Amino acid sequence: MRIIVAIALLLGLQAVSAAADPMRVERTDPGHLRALSRSFLPPEVIPPRMRYVRSQAVYNLPNGLDGLTRYDAALSRLCQRGAFGQETDGFYWARTPDRRYGVAFSGGANLADPQNKRKTGQVYFFDGQDSRCAVYVGEQAKLMPHYVGP
Repeated sequence: MRIIVAIALLLGLQAVSAAADPMRVERTDPGHLRALSRSFLPPEVIPPRMRYVRSQAVYNLPNGLDGLTRYDAALSRLCQRGAFGQETDGFYWARTPDRRYGVAFSGGANLADPQNKRKTGQVYFFDGQDSRCAVYVGEQAKLMPHYVGP
């Protein structure tokens, strides 16, 4: 019987020593579950940058393009291939009674011309900006009476 009491006493001492072990953690401190640093300032909201571009009528042609421009087949073929055209389709435009034409200037305003086919003093009118593109060329001096500036 002494052996049984000795074994029970020995087991009891081991249980007490395990409970007194400072390295043993019974449960996690709830403070460990929070974020480390919280700012009291509200988060900065940066508004998205938007760029508004308004198209602008530059010519008012009450009789259309008749007598003021000529059809250019070579530039029309380049336009159909994407090698001559407007930077932004319809950014500048000409108003006629039956349709609206995109406009680009020989000085480079709204003109994409990687092959440098433009000529000084010319204004280019675009009917479409796709595989059916037609380019009409007019003299800037001749078109000045019809100019509608900003």
